[in-house]
Amino acid sequence: MTTRLLAPVLFALSLSACSLSMPAGTGGSTSGGSETLRLAQATSETGDNETAARLFEKVLVTDPNSVPALLGAGNSYAGMGQNRRAEAVLLRAHDLAPNNAEVLTTLGRVYLAQHQSEKAVEIYDKALRIDRRNVSALTGKGVALDTLSRHKQAQGVYEDGLTYYPTNFILRSNYALSLAISGDILRGTAILQELVKDPAAAPYVRGNLALVYGLDGRDNDARATLAHDMTPQEVEENIRTYQALRRMNREGKPIGSLVFV
Repeated sequence: MTTRLLAPVLFALSLSACSLSMPAGTGGSTSGGSETLRLAQATSETGDNETAARLFEKVLVTDPNSVPALLGAGNSYAGMGQNRRAEAVLLRAHDLAPNNAEVLTTLGRVYLAQHQSEKAVEIYDKALRIDRRNVSALTGKGVALDTLSRHKQAQGVYEDGLTYYPTNFILRSNYALSLAISGDILRGTAILQELVKDPAAAPYVRGNLALVYGLDGRDNDARATLAHDMTPQEVEENIRTYQALRRMNREGKPIGSLVFV
């Protein structure tokens, strides 16, 4: 995840990165094996969303019912911040392939990006009815519930996910952050302190730990943690944000939508 002011959580959804391939039995067209589609999918994997979108669009000119191309275009539009375009093509893909969980989880991410968390929860529930172990849907639903400050429900989702994926960094990190902002700072801190010991720990894990320290009033510990990944100016910006969140939390104001961004 990439962020400056708050510990990032949402891009946890990229853990189950779309292959943009068509799962068996979900419908779609024979153009799924076309050279242009394969090139578009390969381009998307490199992160070049603009070029990938143009290639997916080229496929859709000749085959407007290609679910893989609609899914790929939606993913690319979302990557460029064109969420309304993404929503439109993903809804079309869902109409054509209602049992395609990857289409649903990608649409869920788009709704989260548009701050439509209630819609996101509905979409992730659909995906989980298709595949109850879908890690993108489990993570996404947890995040959506946390943005709504429905933390106990979110924690239940993370716990379900951890029964399937007990070592999953994203689920554990989000679970810990959810615990902390709902008042269980000790347990949330303990989980994150353990996670950051892993050499593979990504900056978002350290960011979540810093945020929990900030919520607990441990600004110096937060500074030391943030210093691994940020400039001094960015560190102080985050500290001021943590202080504001701490005040809101003390006043009983919901902060889920400000933390899980």
